[in-house]
Amino acid sequence: MEFTLAIAEQFGALSPAEQKHQLLATNRDAWTSYGLQLTPEEASMILKTADKALQAQDLVQFGESITPRLIHWFLPSGYLGRNYALRVAALTEAFYQIKGSLQTLYDEADDPDCVLSDNAILDYMYRFFVSPTCAGDIEEMLVQTERIVVGGMRRLLEYRAEQRKQAQADLGDPELRMLYADKLHQEELPDAFETEYEQEVYDYAYREEMHQDVFGNYAGDYDEERAVRTRGTYAEELEEALRRNPSFLLPSKAQEAEWERMTEQWETLDENAAQGEEA
Repeated sequence: MEFTLAIAEQFGALSPAEQKHQLLATNRDAWTSYGLQLTPEEASMILKTADKALQAQDLVQFGESITPRLIHWFLPSGYLGRNYALRVAALTEAFYQIKGSLQTLYDEADDPDCVLSDNAILDYMYRFFVSPTCAGDIEEMLVQTERIVVGGMRRLLEYRAEQRKQAQADLGDPELRMLYADKLHQEELPDAFETEYEQEVYDYAYREEMHQDVFGNYAGDYDEERAVRTRGTYAEELEEALRRNPSFLLPSKAQEAEWERMTEQWETLDENAAQGEEA
């Protein structure tokens, strides 16, 4: 994927020098609160890793790099202390791998209302990262995020596509519906049950349908060995919740707004730190 500096400027992407300056600005908060900092050489290494990851996933970055935000998000985990720069680079690479997997699903589904924001991806990554089954293991975090979050998004997009298909089928040809509106209305009226037996059959079918809606194919997908190892963890709870209702994958508007406020505070913090260094 060719992406020249001229094209980057046209789309508002930061230059490598600006990205490096932005990345080093996180040092003040990282050092003050956690005793961690990046050297200019380490910052360059992280940016090269991010660039390679973007190219590998055929993604184009607009605006600022995700890495400064990722650093602030993951610093409280307590797992970045050893090999700080290498772990930040690995987390950045994992983020773009996850985003690339999701983008592939988005391209196939063509459902612009069903996407995960960068903040949502980071939050899922962080929750797996600090969970007992990962405990700072980036590879395990990536496996769980790909399996549960990306897998959940695939099922959610398929579910939404089926809903749209069914809605279209129910609607039918609008011109024909206009011609036969009275007849269709009569056919769509609910039938009265003539016997108690028919009512019982209906009730049983309804309960079976509700059971399927709630539990889906959970029994068929259940992996006993993995479940024993992860029982009660965030991974298991999220996976079960998404099987019951894949829409749970999408954060609420209130949660997205809270993340936006949080990231804006970090950006202000880094800007102040950068201005202080220049002064």
